Amino acid sequence: MSSPVNIPESVSLALHALARLAAEEEVALKLADLLVKPGSPDHLSKVMQRLARAGMVSSRRGRGGGFTLAVSPGDIRLMDVWIALEGTFQSGICPLKGKVCPLRKCIFGSMASDAAGIVSDYLRSTTVADLAGLFSRSNQWQD
Repeated sequence: MSSPVNIPESVSLALHALARLAAEEEVALKLADLLVKPGSPDHLSKVMQRLARAGMVSSRRGRGGGFTLAVSPGDIRLMDVWIALEGTFQSGICPLKGKVCPLRKCIFGSMASDAAGIVSDYLRSTTVADLAGLFSRSNQWQD
């Protein structure tokens, strides 16, 4: 089923992994521990590498290694994650946006910009620390 709001898979993978890291700050977690199934470990690996380059996570190889947060979870806004992975935040639902459209006014009216504003506000005002509480140790992370 399609959605009027498209969250990139990279952002979704990153936010789930960061939420888990924030919930379990005291331990380094392996990539397999951060993967939401069904998911691609290769894709998550690339996402985690980009988060490391952005300074959000640290990684250590070898025994006792894994990923940890490089900064306080309260210092990582969700918009920071989006921009680190996607480059910019743009939202629009019209496939003709930026192309020649024969209409004088957009069929979707202000809906696209209104939705973009809501999403942008959420991403700017929510931190990874806010997500940590969503992860419950009593819940099974992987099915």
